[in-house]
Amino acid sequence: MEFYINLVTSGALTPRLFALNVGDRLFLSGKATGMFTLDRVPADKHVIMVATGTGLAPYISMLTSAMLCGGPRHYAVLHGAYHSWDLGYRSELLTMQYLCRNLTYVATIDRPEDEPVPWPGPTGWVQDLWRKGAVAEGWGFTPTPADTHIFLCGNPLMVEAMLEVLQADGFREHSPKQPGEIHLERW
Repeated sequence: MEFYINLVTSGALTPRLFALNVGDRLFLSGKATGMFTLDRVPADKHVIMVATGTGLAPYISMLTSAMLCGGPRHYAVLHGAYHSWDLGYRSELLTMQYLCRNLTYVATIDRPEDEPVPWPGPTGWVQDLWRKGAVAEGWGFTPTPADTHIFLCGNPLMVEAMLEVLQADGFREHSPKQPGEIHLERW
């Protein structure tokens, strides 16, 4: 499959999107590759996706393409932002949660005092949702390294804080040489 892309370039000489010239050809494969995909998660394992802000974007693609609504695999999305208006895809995720009983979506905001209407949900950092057992409450059981894989994407400080919390709970970072249950997208 071949696509054409029209971009204003920065003049850089590296093979990145911002370096393409108007009319340059861009090849997109039909299969996602890399470390940050559901392909690395065994089919019998549950999936937790933790994000801040726009770190949610890859999860929307994963959920809409791979989640079997009502299937045996449980999914959870923990999403944090400063304000409620920064919680992109919130209405879509709430609808998916309503339709798919195997999806738990929990959003938290860090600055509830800025809200024009009182925020009814959790407040604080997204890693606080994990510490307070939000996933266990939604699923009815506590996720463990034996049954769950966790994806982290967003603010680098959140990713590092969650990595520390998860490692204390026995989860291991995934790498090509040493498989683990924590999949990271570092910016």
